[in-house]
Amino acid sequence: MRPIIGESTPLNGRATVRYLQPGREGKARTTGNARRPMREEPMLTEYGVPIDPQSMVTPMEATALELEPGHPGLGDEEYIARRRELFALCRRHRLERLGPPIIEYTAEETRIWRDVSPKLDELHIKHASQTYLNAKRELAITQREIPQLRHLSRRVERETNMHLVPAEGALPYRIFYEYIGQRGFPVTQFIRHGSHPEFTPEPDMIHDCLGHVPPLMNHDYAEVLTLIGKAASTATHGEHVLALKRFSWFSIEFGLIEEHGDTKVFGSGILSSTGEIPYSLFSSDVTREPFVTDIVINTDYDPSRMQDHLFIAPSLPFLRRELEALVRRFGL
Repeated sequence: MRPIIGESTPLNGRATVRYLQPGREGKARTTGNARRPMREEPMLTEYGVPIDPQSMVTPMEATALELEPGHPGLGDEEYIARRRELFALCRRHRLERLGPPIIEYTAEETRIWRDVSPKLDELHIKHASQTYLNAKRELAITQREIPQLRHLSRRVERETNMHLVPAEGALPYRIFYEYIGQRGFPVTQFIRHGSHPEFTPEPDMIHDCLGHVPPLMNHDYAEVLTLIGKAASTATHGEHVLALKRFSWFSIEFGLIEEHGDTKVFGSGILSSTGEIPYSLFSSDVTREPFVTDIVINTDYDPSRMQDHLFIAPSLPFLRRELEALVRRFGL
């Protein structure tokens, strides 16, 4: 799943401050009798809105189901009741560390899976990275039946020592990566609304199972995730958390990767969308450029729309080296 959007606190009338590049840090200030330099938190911008840096470090967590305005499930009482049922069940399993519950999926949920899964599979074969395709094949995820995440978790744990954590919905970024730092990946178990099976405004079972879970079988991918998790969950400065969040967004969520001279889809947000896959690779509206860390961590994005600015990494080991260097720079 991708972390929740909107956990940041808007502040009106404040100017944007971008993350400083190496060697361009401002001078430390001292006040009064203080002998040690005091570090001021710069104001940050996320999703085009100025935010309080502290909101990146101590985000709010939802305790009840909330569907955003415009959600296709609004007004469908049966769908909302089902979501509330799964919200409560998965939240209890997460907080009590019980592992993913076994879910008896409904006929409608199975219909949606069978509608979306073959379409994604066809696109994956053509456009997904080989790392993803190999892992998906090893997990034996089928087009007919919704897999039980408890069973997938056991298989992933045997391979890379990662495991799946049940999530009631999108979690705040900091909490999301606290689990990842402990080698647990939060995953949802609800299915998107049937009126728009090709689209979901929030991470659902299709996004997680057909996007995030297969790459967890790859050791480099697992180590990149774990390092982001450890760094983001221990960072005490908001701009560090935001930089790590952007690094993750433009690689793990919406990344492209080079393979044998071709550009392939790597990010889970792209892999789980029948519209986003061709758009990311072929649309003239998308800016694609090489993955340069200092550019990536200074690039804002809008998670509510198709992504029109993407970065291409040369390899997974490259991303791992870049992240290790970034974490050392932050002193984490």
